[in-house]
Amino acid sequence: MVFRVDSLPTWAEFELGRAPVYWKTNNGLPPSPGEGLTLFYNPAASKLAPNDVFGVAFNGGFNQPIMCGGEPRQMTLQIRGKADPPIYTIRIRVPQHALSLIFSFTNGADWDGPYTLKFRVPKPWQNKPPSFFNEGLADELSREGACDRAIYPDENIVITSCAIGGYYEEGGDRCKLDIVSGCTDPSSHLFDPMAIVDDGSCLLESDAEE
Repeated sequence: MVFRVDSLPTWAEFELGRAPVYWKTNNGLPPSPGEGLTLFYNPAASKLAPNDVFGVAFNGGFNQPIMCGGEPRQMTLQIRGKADPPIYTIRIRVPQHALSLIFSFTNGADWDGPYTLKFRVPKPWQNKPPSFFNEGLADELSREGACDRAIYPDENIVITSCAIGGYYEEGGDRCKLDIVSGCTDPSSHLFDPMAIVDDGSCLLESDAEE
Protein backbone atom coordinates (compact mmCIF):
# COMPACT_ATOMS: atom_id res chain seq x y z
CA MET A 1 0.00 0.00 0.00
CA VAL A 2 1.30 3.45 -0.98
CA PHE A 3 0.44 6.40 1.27
CA ARG A 4 -0.23 9.68 -0.56
CA VAL A 5 0.88 12.86 1.17
CA ASP A 6 -0.47 15.39 -1.34
CA SER A 7 -2.94 16.64 1.30
CA LEU A 8 -0.89 18.56 3.82
CA PRO A 9 -1.72 18.03 7.52
CA THR A 10 -1.52 20.95 9.90
CA TRP A 11 1.81 21.50 11.61
CA ALA A 12 0.10 20.82 14.96
CA GLU A 13 -1.12 17.43 13.72
CA PHE A 14 2.38 16.62 12.52
CA GLU A 15 4.07 17.72 15.75
CA LEU A 16 1.64 15.71 17.87
CA GLY A 17 2.44 12.56 15.90
CA ARG A 18 -0.93 12.29 14.15
CA ALA A 19 0.72 12.49 10.71
CA PRO A 20 4.21 11.14 9.90
CA VAL A 21 5.04 13.43 6.96
CA TYR A 22 4.90 17.20 6.48
CA TRP A 23 6.33 19.18 3.59
CA LYS A 24 7.12 22.81 2.86
CA THR A 25 8.09 24.48 -0.42
CA ASN A 26 10.45 27.42 -0.79
CA ASN A 27 7.79 29.55 -2.52
CA GLY A 28 4.76 28.48 -0.48
CA LEU A 29 3.02 26.92 -3.49
CA PRO A 30 2.26 23.21 -4.12
CA PRO A 31 5.35 21.13 -5.02
CA SER A 32 6.43 21.78 -8.61
CA PRO A 33 9.31 20.81 -10.93
CA GLY A 34 12.35 23.03 -10.52
CA GLU A 35 11.36 24.15 -7.03
CA GLY A 36 12.85 23.50 -3.60
CA LEU A 37 11.06 21.28 -1.11
CA THR A 38 11.72 20.29 2.51
CA LEU A 39 10.33 17.00 3.83
CA PHE A 40 9.74 16.60 7.58
CA TYR A 41 9.36 13.18 9.20
CA ASN A 42 8.02 12.38 12.66
CA PRO A 43 8.94 8.74 13.39
CA ALA A 44 6.73 8.74 16.49
CA ALA A 45 3.66 8.84 14.21
CA SER A 46 4.55 5.52 12.61
CA LYS A 47 6.35 4.05 15.64
CA LEU A 48 9.67 3.76 13.78
CA ALA A 49 12.44 3.75 16.39
CA PRO A 50 15.40 5.89 15.22
CA ASN A 51 18.75 4.12 14.96
CA ASP A 52 21.13 4.93 17.83
CA VAL A 53 23.91 5.84 15.38
CA PHE A 54 22.35 7.64 12.42
CA GLY A 55 18.71 8.17 13.37
CA VAL A 56 16.55 7.84 10.27
CA ALA A 57 17.53 7.48 6.61
CA PHE A 58 15.51 8.56 3.58
CA ASN A 59 15.13 6.28 0.58
CA GLY A 60 13.27 7.55 -2.47
CA GLY A 61 13.29 8.40 -6.13
CA PHE A 62 11.55 10.51 -8.74
CA ASN A 63 8.77 8.83 -10.79
CA GLN A 64 9.80 5.49 -9.24
CA PRO A 65 10.72 4.13 -5.79
CA ILE A 66 14.37 3.50 -6.70
CA MET A 67 16.70 5.80 -4.79
CA CYS A 68 18.34 8.55 -6.79
CA GLY A 69 22.02 7.67 -6.49
CA GLY A 70 21.28 4.15 -5.28
CA GLU A 71 21.76 4.67 -1.52
CA PRO A 72 19.57 5.86 1.38
CA ARG A 73 20.53 9.29 2.73
CA GLN A 74 20.78 10.16 6.39
CA MET A 75 18.19 12.73 7.41
CA THR A 76 18.99 15.77 9.53
CA LEU A 77 18.00 15.52 13.19
CA GLN A 78 15.95 18.46 14.48
CA ILE A 79 15.86 18.47 18.29
CA ARG A 80 12.73 20.19 19.66
CA GLY A 81 13.38 19.98 23.38
CA LYS A 82 13.32 17.44 26.18
CA ALA A 83 9.53 17.07 26.19
CA ASP A 84 9.13 16.43 22.46
CA PRO A 85 10.52 13.55 20.40
CA PRO A 86 12.87 14.59 17.57
CA ILE A 87 11.83 15.08 13.97
CA TYR A 88 13.97 14.60 10.85
CA THR A 89 14.29 16.63 7.67
CA ILE A 90 15.73 16.31 4.20
CA ARG A 91 15.71 18.74 1.30
CA ILE A 92 14.66 18.09 -2.28
CA ARG A 93 15.35 20.05 -5.46
CA VAL A 94 12.64 18.73 -7.79
CA PRO A 95 13.96 17.91 -11.29
CA GLN A 96 12.13 19.51 -14.23
CA HIS A 97 10.80 16.17 -15.52
CA ALA A 98 9.71 14.73 -12.16
CA LEU A 99 6.03 13.79 -11.84
CA SER A 100 6.23 12.42 -8.31
CA LEU A 101 8.50 11.52 -5.42
CA ILE A 102 8.11 7.98 -4.06
CA PHE A 103 9.92 7.49 -0.76
CA SER A 104 10.29 5.48 2.46
CA PHE A 105 12.10 5.86 5.77
CA THR A 106 14.31 3.32 7.54
CA ASN A 107 16.26 2.83 10.74
CA GLY A 108 18.43 0.21 9.06
CA ALA A 109 16.18 -2.71 10.03
CA ASP A 110 12.56 -1.57 9.77
CA TRP A 111 10.85 0.47 7.05
CA ASP A 112 7.99 2.97 6.96
CA GLY A 113 6.34 3.63 3.61
CA PRO A 114 6.22 3.92 0.71
CA TYR A 115 4.78 7.42 0.49
CA THR A 116 4.14 9.33 -2.72
CA LEU A 117 4.01 13.08 -3.35
CA LYS A 118 2.70 14.29 -6.71
CA PHE A 119 4.13 17.37 -8.42
CA ARG A 120 2.26 19.91 -10.54
CA VAL A 121 2.89 19.41 -14.26
CA PRO A 122 3.73 22.60 -16.21
CA LYS A 123 0.88 23.53 -18.58
CA PRO A 124 2.91 23.09 -21.81
CA TRP A 125 3.69 19.50 -20.75
CA GLN A 126 0.29 18.36 -19.46
CA ASN A 127 -0.48 16.22 -22.53
CA LYS A 128 2.97 14.68 -22.84
CA PRO A 129 3.26 10.86 -22.57
CA PRO A 130 5.03 9.23 -19.58
CA SER A 131 8.01 8.42 -21.82
CA PHE A 132 8.66 12.16 -22.26
CA PHE A 133 9.09 12.63 -18.52
CA ASN A 134 11.02 9.42 -17.90
CA GLU A 135 13.50 10.11 -20.70
CA GLY A 136 13.91 13.74 -19.67
CA LEU A 137 14.41 12.76 -16.04
CA ALA A 138 16.99 10.13 -16.96
CA ASP A 139 18.92 12.80 -18.88
CA GLU A 140 18.75 15.27 -15.97
CA LEU A 141 19.94 12.77 -13.37
CA SER A 142 22.69 11.33 -15.57
CA ARG A 143 24.71 14.53 -15.18
CA GLU A 144 27.57 14.40 -12.71
CA GLY A 145 26.45 15.23 -9.18
CA ALA A 146 22.78 15.62 -10.18
CA CYS A 147 21.46 13.16 -7.60
CA ASP A 148 23.44 14.77 -4.78
CA ARG A 149 21.95 18.14 -5.76
CA ALA A 150 18.41 16.74 -5.98
CA ILE A 151 18.30 15.08 -2.52
CA TYR A 152 20.51 16.54 0.21
CA PRO A 153 20.67 17.28 3.97
CA ASP A 154 19.91 20.69 5.47
CA GLU A 155 22.96 22.88 4.89
CA ASN A 156 22.84 24.44 8.37
CA ILE A 157 23.72 21.12 10.03
CA VAL A 158 27.26 19.75 10.06
CA ILE A 159 27.15 15.96 9.82
CA THR A 160 30.32 14.46 11.25
CA SER A 161 29.40 10.85 10.54
CA CYS A 162 26.68 9.29 8.44
CA ALA A 163 27.90 5.77 7.88
CA ILE A 164 24.94 3.42 7.77
CA GLY A 165 25.86 -0.23 8.06
CA GLY A 166 25.21 -2.09 4.84
CA TYR A 167 24.50 1.09 2.88
CA TYR A 168 27.57 3.31 2.71
CA GLU A 169 30.68 1.45 1.69
CA GLU A 170 32.78 4.60 1.61
CA GLY A 171 31.86 5.99 5.02
CA GLY A 172 28.89 8.17 4.19
CA ASP A 173 30.16 10.28 1.30
CA ARG A 174 26.55 10.98 0.35
CA CYS A 175 26.26 13.31 3.33
CA LYS A 176 28.74 15.83 1.95
CA LEU A 177 26.68 18.80 0.81
CA ASP A 178 27.37 19.99 -2.73
CA ILE A 179 26.31 23.63 -2.84
CA VAL A 180 25.43 24.80 -6.36
CA SER A 181 24.92 28.52 -6.88
CA GLY A 182 23.04 30.12 -9.76
CA CYS A 183 19.76 31.77 -10.73
CA THR A 184 16.86 30.25 -8.78
CA ASP A 185 14.07 32.34 -10.39
CA PRO A 186 12.02 30.07 -12.75
CA SER A 187 10.74 33.13 -14.66
CA SER A 188 14.26 34.17 -15.71
CA HIS A 189 15.88 32.88 -18.89
CA LEU A 190 19.01 32.39 -16.76
CA PHE A 191 17.17 29.96 -14.43
CA ASP A 192 19.31 27.01 -13.34
CA PRO A 193 17.13 24.12 -12.07
CA MET A 194 20.13 22.61 -10.29
CA ALA A 195 21.01 25.80 -8.35
CA ILE A 196 20.42 25.65 -4.59
CA VAL A 197 21.73 29.10 -3.61
CA ASP A 198 20.81 32.24 -5.58
CA ASP A 199 24.01 34.04 -6.61
CA GLY A 200 22.29 37.14 -7.97
CA SER A 201 22.72 36.20 -11.63
CA CYS A 202 18.94 36.47 -12.16
CA LEU A 203 19.37 40.24 -11.91
CA LEU A 204 21.68 40.34 -14.92
CA GLU A 205 18.71 40.24 -17.29
CA SER A 206 16.90 43.20 -15.69
CA ASP A 207 20.16 45.16 -15.40
CA ALA A 208 20.78 44.69 -19.11
CA GLU A 209 17.28 45.96 -19.98
CA GLU A 210 17.85 49.13 -17.96
